[in-house]
Amino acid sequence: MGRASIIWLAGLAILLGTAGCTVCHSYRCTETSCSAEGAEPPLPAVERNALEPDLLKLAASMKPAEPPGDAQPPHAYRALTPQQCQCLAAQHAPLADSLDRQRQKLQQEANDSHLCQHKSEKQRAFQESMLLYSALEIRDQAAGTTLDWYYELAGVEARADLLNTSLDRARDTLARMERLKKQGIRLPAPLDEYQRQIVQLQLQQAQNQLRIEEINSRLRQAMAFDPGHHWRFWPDPSVPLSTETVPNVEEAVHLGLAERPQLLLLRAMIADLDRDTLGAARSLLQSINPLLGMSDPPAHCKLLTVVGKILHIQPGQDAEVERVRAQLTDYLHERERKVEADIREAAYEVHARRKLVILARQVVARWEERIKDLEKQHAQGLPVFADLTSAYMESYKSRGEVIKEFLGWKIAAVKVKQAQGILPAECGYTSGGPCETCAACITDP
Repeated sequence: MGRASIIWLAGLAILLGTAGCTVCHSYRCTETSCSAEGAEPPLPAVERNALEPDLLKLAASMKPAEPPGDAQPPHAYRALTPQQCQCLAAQHAPLADSLDRQRQKLQQEANDSHLCQHKSEKQRAFQESMLLYSALEIRDQAAGTTLDWYYELAGVEARADLLNTSLDRARDTLARMERLKKQGIRLPAPLDEYQRQIVQLQLQQAQNQLRIEEINSRLRQAMAFDPGHHWRFWPDPSVPLSTETVPNVEEAVHLGLAERPQLLLLRAMIADLDRDTLGAARSLLQSINPLLGMSDPPAHCKLLTVVGKILHIQPGQDAEVERVRAQLTDYLHERERKVEADIREAAYEVHARRKLVILARQVVARWEERIKDLEKQHAQGLPVFADLTSAYMESYKSRGEVIKEFLGWKIAAVKVKQAQGILPAECGYTSGGPCETCAACITDP
């Protein structure tokens, strides 16, 4: 086929493509949907009106869903410990896995025999270091985030228990008040007050169940479980996560500055930076900010540029190496300050949450004393049933505060380790290899 034929066919293809687009556009567009190419669709002008009544009316039109023909089985649960959650999340971090596979590919590549062999080895080692520490940083963040969800799940499951207990108490109170009203006895509060309390508790119960499902879904995804499973995770917050105490904040900061993968990456890059590794360093800086790591303007003499590329000598490259080194050093110092601040903040929260747990327990103890006193009065025939019910409800709320502060203490301990960057190391990822200490982890059934 001659050159003229090729050009003719190419022109015909372009013409047909243009005609096809025109036909498709004409087919999709009608007079009512679009008036002209690029013109805004006509929308009617309206004045602002109250939307809330309309939404309430729409919500009032909703009816309860039809019950299924066969009774739904109760939710099944699978036990999950904090260490299993931590290590499975670190193990199943997709982006970290991709980086590790890329690093392993570099390790498996055979070294070519040519004049640039030394340069290739140096570049490969530099890139492997970048991939290794970047993967560890991603696994650390994944493990920390998933552990946060784990303890939040424990909190909402405990809240479900308290809501069930509160709802039983509210229903019992309503039934008793209805009997008193039939007997003509004056009630301490209108009957609809007790009815509203039950509806409010049912609303909180439904919202809490929705949150349980959301967290279970997130945990399944983070730990690579089949999203189609209908069972739920059952957390065990009583199992310690190595240690939830920070006896010495300075030691915790020192450990974090020495072990955080992000800092190790920057230090390794600064130490190994030279002409051979300058390109990889530029790539990392540009991932931080596109304006960082910009190359110096090329030389005006094209002949010198060509000769420099052939001889692997580029004028001014040493100065650029030092400029990139300074940028990496500045960024390292900024990240060190941020890591130190995060560790100190989380360590302070660990100490503060411990005190809050103790204070919240004291509030529960006071309500329990109040309940015992009211139960004695009630046994003596005194009309204190309404006060007793109110005391029970307040005690349930205070118990919820204890659980909230206790799990907040657990989460704060996770934040310390996450800021230190040691969560992957506790699962055998110190060398970036496969999980070595995760044999006890559950597997997807």
